[in-house]
Amino acid sequence: MGGTAAVSMVALGTGVSAYGKLKAGDEAKKLADRNAGIADWQSSDAVARGQVDETKQRRQTEQVIGAQRAGFGMQGVDVNRGSAQDVQADAAYLGELDALTIRNNAAKEAWGYKVQAGNLRTQGENAQREGRFGAFNTILGSGSSLLLAKYGGGSVSTRSTPGLASSPALFGL
Repeated sequence: MGGTAAVSMVALGTGVSAYGKLKAGDEAKKLADRNAGIADWQSSDAVARGQVDETKQRRQTEQVIGAQRAGFGMQGVDVNRGSAQDVQADAAYLGELDALTIRNNAAKEAWGYKVQAGNLRTQGENAQREGRFGAFNTILGSGSSLLLAKYGGGSVSTRSTPGLASSPALFGL
């Protein structure tokens, strides 16, 4: 009767351990998926902020050009010819360059968050898979230890159950 109780306790411990590994893997995946969702949001936010900043930059450039035109006009300079036109063209060029740089930087930031989200999802899937393999390995290891104890493979017995060979895998060590 003592041997049956020991086998029952090993089976119960094995089941609890296997279940724990499954749950840990599932929870790690859930956490990774949540964090990936945050990274997805950050990616979208980076693009949206970039669009706002790009539009702002273009407005500022228009204001600079407007101020230049007003200044030239107050001096009696034809704003559509010569140096005045060149100064405005340079301001427009540099302003557009700044706007495109803002867009490019936002796209790079968004891409970084997308990569992070993908990596987090992969880590979550790997953790879940690891939990499943760990659970399977726990069950397989304990079952093997019990079979070895019953049918040979060792004559060392446990303190409480004579005839049941002890094994580190049997007791989760």
